[in-house]
Amino acid sequence: MLVSLLVLPGAKKLNYNILLFSNVALSLTLALLAILIHDTNLMKYIFVPGGIVYSLYTLSMNSLLLEVSGTTNRALYTGFAGAGNILPALFPLLGGSIIETFGFRIFFIIFMIIILSATFFILKIDCKR
Repeated sequence: MLVSLLVLPGAKKLNYNILLFSNVALSLTLALLAILIHDTNLMKYIFVPGGIVYSLYTLSMNSLLLEVSGTTNRALYTGFAGAGNILPALFPLLGGSIIETFGFRIFFIIFMIIILSATFFILKIDCKR
């Protein structure tokens, strides 16, 4: 809810590429912090900004899909958005097995590589706003 309230004032002038790049930067920062924090008691403070990043991701992706879709393809794009919601369910399962096998550092490094690869696709988005 906090993210929605922060984004709402600039919603009319919103540039989705900036919003998506901001999300990538915040995600990379959180992952880097998680790698650098050695005290496990401090790890709990990463979860609140992580929730903010996830909310920003959800908000930006759903808004972007509605923006780039025409009125004829809107149902199809909404279906793609719904099908993409399986990733948040699978990621913790895969992440848990990676953490158990290789440890937290490798998990966050893989996470950072995946997030960094998103910049390629963000650059390919051709959105008028």
